[in-house]
Amino acid sequence: MQNIKKYSVAAILTLSAIAGIFSNIPLSSAHDTPIMANVALAYAQEANETTSMTNLTQTEEEEEEHATEDSHSAEEKEYNETSTVRDSVTELLQDKVIPGGDFIHLYDSTPYHILNGHVALKAPCEDDSITPVQVLIGSAPNMTAATLENVAPLSTPGEQCLYHADLIPGGNVTIITDIALSNPTEEDIEFPPTSTVVIGINEITKGEHGHSEK
Repeated sequence: MQNIKKYSVAAILTLSAIAGIFSNIPLSSAHDTPIMANVALAYAQEANETTSMTNLTQTEEEEEEHATEDSHSAEEKEYNETSTVRDSVTELLQDKVIPGGDFIHLYDSTPYHILNGHVALKAPCEDDSITPVQVLIGSAPNMTAATLENVAPLSTPGEQCLYHADLIPGGNVTIITDIALSNPTEEDIEFPPTSTVVIGINEITKGEHGHSEK
């Protein structure tokens, strides 16, 4: 009987120890759930970061595209406002008369401004190759006498001389829309045969206003 009791006590102690061991072993289902949740959270955060970087890259690309489009629009606008042309006008002056203090209006580009062009004038001249005829340029009524350059090989001093003047805004003449021939003297100027004036326009731009009110 004593042996049976000893065996019973030993068995009970053994079972208790085994139960204690098993009670200290963590349940996989209880602990696996937080671990999997953490892994899923990590993947979600990585996916969000990847999406954010993708969105940022797309935003930067869109901004670059808009900047390029704006640049092209500005270039197209500038190109559309400034035009290269080739307009040429020839006026035969034979037998025409400009009274003293008067003028002949030859060209008007309003509302466009002339950016580049020239005038060639064949007119009566003195022995020193100076002509009393003036070429007026500007925006009427604000017009100034252009600087005439004598073309000596095609001139006959004392009779008729050929002159050239550039039509390029600058100095006191910032806007050119009008061209005229003027007689600043008190005597009438009568043009002999072969007297001519040729106006060539190479480039114009759209102006904001018409003729000056002054």
